[in-house]
Amino acid sequence: MTEHDLAQARGQTIDETHVIVSDGVLFQEVAQKYLKQCESNLDTKKGYRNILQKHWMPYLALVPIHRITSNDIKELIIDADYKTTKTLNNCLIPLRGVFNAAIENGYITENPIQHIRNKKVQIDIPDPFSRDEMNALLNWLNTNLKDKDHFYYWYYELAFWCGCRPSELIALRWSDIDWFNGTMRINKSRVRGHEKNVTKTHTAREVYLNDRSKEALNAIKGLKLHNDYVMICPETNQPFFNEKPPRNRLVEAMKSCMIRHRPAYNARHTYATMLLMDGVNPVFVADQLGHSLQMLIKRYAKWIHGDKNRIEMAKLNTGT
Repeated sequence: MTEHDLAQARGQTIDETHVIVSDGVLFQEVAQKYLKQCESNLDTKKGYRNILQKHWMPYLALVPIHRITSNDIKELIIDADYKTTKTLNNCLIPLRGVFNAAIENGYITENPIQHIRNKKVQIDIPDPFSRDEMNALLNWLNTNLKDKDHFYYWYYELAFWCGCRPSELIALRWSDIDWFNGTMRINKSRVRGHEKNVTKTHTAREVYLNDRSKEALNAIKGLKLHNDYVMICPETNQPFFNEKPPRNRLVEAMKSCMIRHRPAYNARHTYATMLLMDGVNPVFVADQLGHSLQMLIKRYAKWIHGDKNRIEMAKLNTGT
């Protein structure tokens, strides 16, 4: 296709000096306006900018936005062949923002993306560590990590017994700990070195501490790391940039204990399932995790009744 043909397809003309002349507001102009006015935090805006530049600008930047159709977008989605459904859904977020901005500014009267729906993402069943696996991992960390590295034993002792996400743990500050009431306030997260004043689900919560999580916090406090943050990276003596260093320690422990690999995030699932298997009220568990009760039931139904599930299956097998 020649430059002239490409320009015609985009609703443009080429003058005698071969400069492309647009017949309307370009997609890239609306995208810039959208990013400037977007009220999301800086880290999120950076992600949106990267998505637009990588996935949409190469094809739509110089196209007048009023000429972009639903079919054009569908063709781009098919041609891109996204690796995962989640990636596609994430890429559609800023694209919708651009077209919503175009509607608000009167550049278009019909939104071409309004009929393009997110694809359903299959949510995997949580894959927690068993209590025996958890104890084996903690014992290995406690025995084999020496000097400054022993900090990671206490990190995971807290992680397994508070149910916090890794991004919440590395954002935790001493001012969040209420020693008198035995709770800690979870209301922020830390991602790629950036502090976010919200959790992943934008839900602040108070997590109740048990004896083991209290012991872990007291041990970390006893290290006298002299920082507002609870979690300080032993290698840098600074707050964690991300959760990779503690994750690497748990991977090492899994290999050494010959325990099937699972993400370090699953310490959170382990906490939730231990509570449910021990018969703790699901409403309390949901509050501890920052979930709605409906979400908790949807994700952890398998563990809510503990061994009662096996009893029910036994009835089926015996016909009683």
